[in-house]
Amino acid sequence: MKQIFSIFLCGLLSFAAKGGLCEYEIAAPAVTSSALLSLELPAEALISLGGRPERLRILDRHGKAVPWLREQIRSSATVRVQDECKSTATLVREIGQGGLVLHFELDEKSPQPNGLSIETGVKDFEQSVEILGWEDGAWHSLLKDGFIFDSSHVLQLRNVDLTFDSRKCRRFKVMISQAALERQAELRSVRQTWNKEEAVETVAATEIRTQAFKIERVRFWKVHERQAEDRPCWLTIDSGEFTVRNVPDEKQTCVELSPVCFPVCGIRIDSAEANFSRIVRVFQKKILLLAEERIWAIDLPGYRKNHLDLRFSPEEEGPLQVIFQDDDNPPLKLQKIQCLIPAYRLLFFVEAEQLPCRLTAEPNGVEPNYGSAELIREALQKTTLQKATLLERKGDPISLQPPTPASTFPRWILYLVLFIAAAALTWALIAAARKSNIEG
Repeated sequence: MKQIFSIFLCGLLSFAAKGGLCEYEIAAPAVTSSALLSLELPAEALISLGGRPERLRILDRHGKAVPWLREQIRSSATVRVQDECKSTATLVREIGQGGLVLHFELDEKSPQPNGLSIETGVKDFEQSVEILGWEDGAWHSLLKDGFIFDSSHVLQLRNVDLTFDSRKCRRFKVMISQAALERQAELRSVRQTWNKEEAVETVAATEIRTQAFKIERVRFWKVHERQAEDRPCWLTIDSGEFTVRNVPDEKQTCVELSPVCFPVCGIRIDSAEANFSRIVRVFQKKILLLAEERIWAIDLPGYRKNHLDLRFSPEEEGPLQVIFQDDDNPPLKLQKIQCLIPAYRLLFFVEAEQLPCRLTAEPNGVEPNYGSAELIREALQKTTLQKATLLERKGDPISLQPPTPASTFPRWILYLVLFIAAAALTWALIAAARKSNIEG
């Protein structure tokens, strides 16, 4: 009987201690009475505490829960705005060695430009561009080694924008390297002849055609910066397991990854190639399509740009499948694929006698309902927010578990069921003990 009771007691104790396997002490500024604190959650802490931010708990020095409000961190961002500088073309002519010269004059009310775009419908080209400005009775070079291009047949990349310092010039000369482009015909002509010895002579020829570099418009513009609305911040977390599989029949590369923290709102791709373009699809559990988008990167002297992030609605479960449509390209040399999760902070009230507090997690817990969100938001507008940080981790990390669905029963019913079960178990233990004494 004593053995049964001991086992039951040990089980209760281990269950009670289960939530305290891992914790971080919170370093807070000196508080004389009470304060509103902000605790930013680093990726390492989120992973160590089970990778589920809804299961986080703040406990004071007495072990009592401290209500918190979780929100995504936002930062003010500066965006670049492009305003057009209207101009009039005054001269267009061809020059020696196949070049092209265009003259422009800005309208009277146009602002001073710092860039231009050469808009053309032509595909697959490379052009060197020089820009000159008229000042003090002479032409002065404003941009000497400009470069525009289109590589749709390989990477589907294009750049027709050039930036330069226009000084105080109101007249400009744009010099383009080639007024006409040489094109190789798609079909080749093959001629075969037979002589008397029945030997065959084959002559193959490819026709070279010229195509005018047709410019639809040269648009001058001015880029300036302005303050934009606050933007959400994200954490990049390396995926856990990472497997790559090539599918030659489909001309695809399939990557399966297991996130170590949730919710996942996107991925970031890192490849060894400097210049590439691929259509990428992201699936959840190989069924649900989360995103389909083209990623690309270009890295050339004087020009570097890329688009390597894919965003989708928050996902609470894995694994994720990432499919690269390679077509006739060789598979990418993937360095890593990172998961994007929201950068969170916890806002909470604290009093001096509650310190120090600690951050832990409740395994299999759900999002707590403290009912203090509006109060914290109001205080956020009226008082100074003080920053708190995390100290070193104590205890073993909590492993990632599947999300726990919220209970559809009121909490008091669960407590009642647990009380009845505990009472029944206690009664059974007492009855067994009495019976043992009577038999003895």
